[in-house]
Amino acid sequence: MAEKKRFVRSRTNRLVGGVLGGIAEHFGWNANLLRVIYVLVTVLMPFAHGILGLAVYVILYTFMPLEDRAEGSGPSLRDLFRGASPAPKDSGRKVIHDVTEQDVKDSHKDGD
Repeated sequence: MAEKKRFVRSRTNRLVGGVLGGIAEHFGWNANLLRVIYVLVTVLMPFAHGILGLAVYVILYTFMPLEDRAEGSGPSLRDLFRGASPAPKDSGRKVIHDVTEQDVKDSHKDGD
């Protein structure tokens, strides 16, 4: 028997909270088209001029669980604050060591 799909917020297909990306992935729709339709319906709604649309998004964001992290996925922003980020890769840039500063006499500075 196939595993039952759940409504989850997407970790990869997200602009704000991943709510519409998760809904689009669940039904196999285009997420950008769903976002455009959602914004148009929210803006053109005669009742409360979009406040209801924003409230629906916030409620969905609150109650939809975040998608489980896939094995092998890269580090996230949370890993930065946990100290679990991998070692930085060599960017190919040169590092300058032992730079000493020397004073240069500027003869025209004081009008001499």
